[in-house]
Amino acid sequence: METTRILIIDDEPDFTALLKANLEEVGNFEVREINDSSQALNAALEFHPELCIIDVVMPGMDGGDVVAQFRAEPALKDTAILMLTALVEENPDTSDGETQTGGLPFVSKTSEFGTILSCIEKHLEEHRAATDKEEPARPVETWDLG
Repeated sequence: METTRILIIDDEPDFTALLKANLEEVGNFEVREINDSSQALNAALEFHPELCIIDVVMPGMDGGDVVAQFRAEPALKDTAILMLTALVEENPDTSDGETQTGGLPFVSKTSEFGTILSCIEKHLEEHRAATDKEEPARPVETWDLG
């Protein structure tokens, strides 16, 4: 069973610790948490997550700022991102609690863990499928100048 690396970026240590514990209990996730958004970029560069779960509202850099940093960094620009916030309640119009904002999947912190887990799994599956469709990088042509 392959382990998926997830980085949680949220300014609420109690929430991140609980989410981390629940995800690790599932058994196929390696999870790190960061509670200071200004350290998110360095943490992600060091950890190499497949998915980042990012709170929208944080002091200093908000979730949008963090996403912008990730998209500007070549090593992170294709990392899957799931936005998370307490500002909205679970969307009753969707069966999985997920909605989209700014092209990114978005889930409420007030959702039950099962709903959050379903959103994570769905987004990872969609992200992997999209990544697999991309053409592989073409090899750089080399010249023999000898």
